[in-house]
Amino acid sequence: MSLLNKLLQDPIVSDLPRLHTALLAKNRGLRKEWLVHMDRFIEEANTWNFERQRTFVSWLLSTCEGETDASFLLIHPLKERLLKPTLKKWMKEMPDDVRPYRWYGLFFDEDDRYIYLQEAITRRGGREQLAIERMIDYLLYGLWYSFHHLDEDLYLGEIEEDAATLAEAWLLIVQLDDAVLKSECINEWQKMNQTLTDWIRFRQKQTTGFMEWRMQQESKG
Repeated sequence: MSLLNKLLQDPIVSDLPRLHTALLAKNRGLRKEWLVHMDRFIEEANTWNFERQRTFVSWLLSTCEGETDASFLLIHPLKERLLKPTLKKWMKEMPDDVRPYRWYGLFFDEDDRYIYLQEAITRRGGREQLAIERMIDYLLYGLWYSFHHLDEDLYLGEIEEDAATLAEAWLLIVQLDDAVLKSECINEWQKMNQTLTDWIRFRQKQTTGFMEWRMQQESKG
């Protein structure tokens, strides 16, 4: 079942007429009406007291966890005018609750989102599987970016930083519960680790022709 259909069938949405109307418009492909009704719902939600806002945000983001199509719902006005302010106040007033840190890291696109993910992981370790998965994606992408022009002998990273990133990623990978995902991440990590090792060895001998050099090393076994 899609997230949209799940929400439309949820009694909580039925008790929020403006949100329900907005989701019905979205379901019918009425983009302008969807945005207008969402704006009206956000205005209504901003009149609630903090406890009601916190309860709503908790329900909404819990429902969105693990959903691949949550981006349609978490539009910019909703994030900026309701979700972010509520989560920030939540962190300030209830600092021992890890959930707002996790959600801020999972659902927002800011550069500092990974600070919040790391905070969630630091507090709850392996119980924060979604945060761990997102952090691994972020770290492996950073390594990919460092390496993605090596066919032109251009290394875009720093060796010490990338070595540290590899170490950090490994500590997270071993905490994964999903055996299939863990195996995939280990394979990807091993490729990245080998690439960095090969680049260090290559630069000790020459400055151009990395891909050819690497193929020669592989052919030697």
